[in-house]
Amino acid sequence: MGRRRFDRLVQELSVALDRWVPRYPLWQAVHGAGYDPERWAAAEVERFCLLALPGWLRRNGYTLSETRVVKIARTLARFDPSYLTPEEHFARLSD
Repeated sequence: MGRRRFDRLVQELSVALDRWVPRYPLWQAVHGAGYDPERWAAAEVERFCLLALPGWLRRNGYTLSETRVVKIARTLARFDPSYLTPEEHFARLSD
């Protein structure tokens, strides 16, 4: 379940930046900040986004406003990985 929060982070960042965010460097950043993206709790995701993500974005040449980062953090904190996203739901229907 926890990985679904990480996947959602990649998606949210990719949409916000209008380009695909590489997963592995972001995964390493999450581990480097002391979190396990496989078992992320909502509060941990929010803390990572607010404290470590802005620095990671700068180091990798990305620019997001503080307001946008806060919005992503709140969205991920509210994300419930036990429910299918609309994309996942429709992907299951097409199988």
